[in-house]
Amino acid sequence: MEREDNFSEERYIVEYDTQTGEPIYSDGTRGRYNANPEPQPMPDPQPQPMPENNVYRFVNAEAVRPKKKKEKKGWTMPKIALGAVMFGVIASGCFFGVNAGLNALTGASDNEQVQSTEKIEETKIEANTDNTPTISTGGTVTDVSHIVEAVMPSVVAVTETVTTQNFFGQSYDAQGAGSGFIVKQDGDELLIVTNSHVVSGAKSIDVKFCDDEEVEASVKGVSSANDIALLTVDMSKMKDTTKKAIKVATLRSSDDIKVGEMAIAIGNANGSGQSVTVGYVSAKDRTFVVGSTNSDGEPNTLPMIQTDAAINPGNSGGPLIDAKGRVIGITTSKEFTSSDGRDVVGMNYAIPMSDGVSIINDLMNREVLKDDEKGYLGITGEQITEETGKKYNMPEGVYVSAISDTGAASKAGIRQGDIITAIDGTKVAQVSDIQEIVNSKRVGTTIEVTLQRNNGKSYDEKKIKVTLASKDTLDGLPNTESEEEQPEEPQTPEGSVPDDQGDGGYQTIPWGFGY
Repeated sequence: MEREDNFSEERYIVEYDTQTGEPIYSDGTRGRYNANPEPQPMPDPQPQPMPENNVYRFVNAEAVRPKKKKEKKGWTMPKIALGAVMFGVIASGCFFGVNAGLNALTGASDNEQVQSTEKIEETKIEANTDNTPTISTGGTVTDVSHIVEAVMPSVVAVTETVTTQNFFGQSYDAQGAGSGFIVKQDGDELLIVTNSHVVSGAKSIDVKFCDDEEVEASVKGVSSANDIALLTVDMSKMKDTTKKAIKVATLRSSDDIKVGEMAIAIGNANGSGQSVTVGYVSAKDRTFVVGSTNSDGEPNTLPMIQTDAAINPGNSGGPLIDAKGRVIGITTSKEFTSSDGRDVVGMNYAIPMSDGVSIINDLMNREVLKDDEKGYLGITGEQITEETGKKYNMPEGVYVSAISDTGAASKAGIRQGDIITAIDGTKVAQVSDIQEIVNSKRVGTTIEVTLQRNNGKSYDEKKIKVTLASKDTLDGLPNTESEEEQPEEPQTPEGSVPDDQGDGGYQTIPWGFGY
């Protein structure tokens, strides 16, 4: 069989010599048959049949000249190091350029340090000179657990028992819940602050500490007008483990707090045990109704701290603390609806600590006395409110409407028509204020009464020393609004609702002011 390239099947060109261009045949010979062959056209390259060794071969139409191998220019170590340095310089230049641009857009200072909110500096307990703990934190606060953990030993749950009546006039005991915090240890006496409405009319009071130890407490002093009460606990009745577990709260002046500061409320919400809510100081000096009403039935108002940290029944009397764990207020109430009946959310109130400290200090100095040991002025009074004072051009205070002839006030020279404004430097606004201060002092104690006296054209301030007399000097005075403590009418605790048994009993729900 002849091939198309005119070569026999046994002999054919396999390749060409790359140096001379001579053909190399399948039998290994070189050159052409004729010494001077006539030029023959080169055939087109055609695929060859599969040889027996199963390797494809092609007829080359021209000499294949080997390509020069390019010299490998590999990366040497010096080049790699130089490249890394150049990359780092370029990358850092880009980073600082972008960062400077962002600072220019946002107004950030070059000296400001951006701190991650994922991690904060560990909270630390530091000792004040008065041996009360304070808490310092650094960084951005996103987790208040360290703060709460340090403050919780100073917080207590308060349970009070009152005697009340059901619809059918049957008397029974009911319980309510509140909160408080430890402000001082005075020898074997532990002093705890709470709201006066929490313990008002209570026949017995118990406080539960951070280790769940429950101990009986008694009322040392009350300021109903300011909704503050001071409880005392006999430490000899406490376990040693409880004494080691508890702490005294650190107080902070509320005068320098700022709107927008973090505020944390801790308390016995719904009587279920201590819980924590977090918010901010929403406003300062918000006028809010607190404490008892005056003789005209008008509400008593005080400037309050407003916060959106949730305050619920049972929180009353607990601490409102700042981001360093210092008490800035005494949680007292919340607002449910506005004056026009619209629902209100996140408007909760606390008594400013700056206002409360002077009252607490006064209550600390009061003795718990029996009825026959208590001192009395021997007067009957009426409250002169700001509104009444403006209407009749009279100073605010307690108007002396009647005086006992045998009483201490009469002997000291106090007259009917005088307006008492302070006792021993503590402001009084209503008869209950006078009752609480005077009845906490023993018979025979001398006090200083500050009053305003009408001179026919205006009022002059006078300070009169009065030696307190016994209760029997009140004979002849009308009972209403006299300085004698009046027994409270039995009533169902706020938040109590009839039970489902149909027997006139009540199931008690923990309560707080305004609920």
